[in-house]
Amino acid sequence: MKELLLLMTLLMMSFISISQDLVPKVQLIENEKHYCFTIAQSREIAKLLELGKYNDSLVHNLSLNIKRFELVTQKKDSIISFQADQLENYTMVINNNDRTILLLEDSIKRKEKKIKKSKLHKILLGISLVALGTLVISK
Repeated sequence: MKELLLLMTLLMMSFISISQDLVPKVQLIENEKHYCFTIAQSREIAKLLELGKYNDSLVHNLSLNIKRFELVTQKKDSIISFQADQLENYTMVINNNDRTILLLEDSIKRKEKKIKKSKLHKILLGISLVALGTLVISK
C-alpha cells in the first residue's frame, strides 16, 4: 500500500513539476533528489548528448585510451626494433660461422695435400732406399 501511495505521489509530482526550459524541477522524495523532465525536454537532452555537448567523460575516456594505445604502440615499436637488432646479430653470427667453416675446409684441404705429398715423398724415399740398398748389395 505504501508503495502504491509513493508511486501515485511520484506520478502526480512528475506532472506538476513540468518546466518550460531545460532546467528540471528538483523534487525531494524521502530525502532523495529526483529530477523531473518533460518528454520534449528529454528529447532535447538526448539530441544534445548525441551532438556531443555533454561528452566530457567520453572525451576523457577516449584520451586515456589514446594515451594507452600510444604507449602500447611505443612498446611494440621498441620490441620490433630490438627484434630487428637481434635478427641482424643472428645473421652476422651465421655469416661468421659460414666463413669459419669455409676457412676450416680450406685448412683441411691444405693439410690433406701436405699429407699426400709427404706420403709420396716417403714412398719415393723408400723406393730410392731399396734401389740404393740393392745397388750397394749388388756391388
